[in-house]
Amino acid sequence: MNWRSTLQSKTRQPAFLWRMVAWIIAAGIVAGYAAQYFCAPEPQGKFAAETSKETSRWDKIERWADQGEWSKVWWAIPASQQWRLQNRATVALAALTGCCWLVFLLQALQVGGVRDGRLWLAIVGVLLGVLSIWPTQFFNLWQETGWGLRESRKLIPGLRYNVLGVGLREEFAKLLCLLPLIPVLLRLRSELAALLVSGSVGIGFALAENAGYFASSGGTSVMGRYLTANPLHMTLTGLIGLALFRGLRQPRDWGPHALATFGLMVFAHGIYDALIDLPALADYAMLGTIVFALVVYQFFRELRSLRTTRREMVSLTANFLCGVSLVTAATFVYLSATVGCPIAFDVLASGVIGLAVMVYLFLREMPETMIRV
Repeated sequence: MNWRSTLQSKTRQPAFLWRMVAWIIAAGIVAGYAAQYFCAPEPQGKFAAETSKETSRWDKIERWADQGEWSKVWWAIPASQQWRLQNRATVALAALTGCCWLVFLLQALQVGGVRDGRLWLAIVGVLLGVLSIWPTQFFNLWQETGWGLRESRKLIPGLRYNVLGVGLREEFAKLLCLLPLIPVLLRLRSELAALLVSGSVGIGFALAENAGYFASSGGTSVMGRYLTANPLHMTLTGLIGLALFRGLRQPRDWGPHALATFGLMVFAHGIYDALIDLPALADYAMLGTIVFALVVYQFFRELRSLRTTRREMVSLTANFLCGVSLVTAATFVYLSATVGCPIAFDVLASGVIGLAVMVYLFLREMPETMIRV
């Protein structure tokens, strides 16, 4: 038995997969203690100072928006987002989470090698997704000024803000950045490519968004966002892109479906955020997990039907679990270096139940049904 057949066999055995997870996390713990010993904590006021500068810059942009100077607003937005890149460690964590999902997506896409055009389409999709932060911020200001949509903790204004504000502008911005790839996807005539290349735009958006979240949270939000924000953006944009692809190929049959899918994904996105953010919906927070699960289920349902059945060298399940383990280990190392190992353990352990639910959900929805959990 050669090494390829060994990998084919081993990566489909639950015992081997859990040993792999344990070894990666154990290596992360050892590296975390080394990082705690050798690394000096970052200055506490450094991020606050950078945030203060960016807040001042954003206040100026908001004044231009109030005055209707939209050209100035548009060109000032990229510089206002530089704070996301100030902490190189959290940028590296965001890049790692994005790369792990991209590797998963490329395997699901069944890319044949570096000469496969779908590989480069997916990479360009990630870059376009990162770029989609720009129009998202522009639409944010435009909605605040023109629609009066502002963040609110009250029920009705909060629902309106999350659905018509956050959900609509983020999905529309990602769709705009996906459009340059649509002609190429139409020439490929592949629904699998349409689903997963569109999903890569969602990965890119999550990567850029996570760089800010990780910096502002000191890395404590890494695992939660890896298992929620990354796949949510990937699946929402993937389903919208697939619906658009079908609608353009067969407008009479699939055109209304494409519009309905876009509206439904915007609504799902907004309701998911509202169930997390609004105090009035705190008792119904579990519904957010249900919304998330339904979107993920639909994405994997399409994926299973579109993929060609073949014996791959490494299972998708092994790919996913390796990514989860690497991100967990990297997060522990970063937190150990900045706040110490005891707090790092506490941070990761505090969300272990919720994270376990998400891991279970993905393992259940994997195309490879030979893995039973």
